Amino acid sequence: MEESINKPRAERPTAPPDVEHEHTGGIRYSLRFTGWPTLNQLVGVAVATAVYTVLSMIAINAAPLSVPGVSSVFLAIGFGIPFAIWFGGWAFVIAYIGNFLGAGLLVGQALPTAAWFGTVDLVQLGLPMILYRLLAPRLGLSSIGKDVFTIKGFIFFLVCAVLLPNILGAFYGNFILVQTGVAAPNTFYVGVFGWILTNCIITAVLGSILLATLGPVVERFGLTVRNLLN
Repeated sequence: MEESINKPRAERPTAPPDVEHEHTGGIRYSLRFTGWPTLNQLVGVAVATAVYTVLSMIAINAAPLSVPGVSSVFLAIGFGIPFAIWFGGWAFVIAYIGNFLGAGLLVGQALPTAAWFGTVDLVQLGLPMILYRLLAPRLGLSSIGKDVFTIKGFIFFLVCAVLLPNILGAFYGNFILVQTGVAAPNTFYVGVFGWILTNCIITAVLGSILLATLGPVVERFGLTVRNLLN
């Protein structure tokens, strides 16, 4: 009896250092530089870059808007934003190459124009990634959007991945097209409106489905980038 009284109480097990509270979705994500990516992660980034580039080129060529350089059905954005959220700092690589080549050089833009136009997706893909890494965990949400179909998760997704990046991207992208002479000045607002409308719909529908369904799979196979580059 006395021995049982004096026996130290068992300590509660603590979670491993790389795991968050359960409601935030599991693995901890950040923007810290902690090393270089694995071969599997590099392959994932390369595949994502290729897919985004090809889809961007197809969208511009197959479904152009009345404004040059703007697609009426830019399906690529529905893939690009989930890719960015999954792959951390590599989002900027995927974004620039995909837009510079797929929506620029490969669809007939001059090299200087394509080089400038490539920066548009640094906003459209980079901003959601940063907001998900920095803000989502503070709100008890998954940093890779696995909880996008919860009420709070979808509101966060709508603001940070659908509206903000596509609105900013539309104004910046059409500004570049007008300044470089690709589009006439009087098409600016037509291009902005068409860009925002179609991109927001595609991102809200396709992007949310990919985050909810493929996100957990990509994470399970160790392909998501947990820090800045690895």
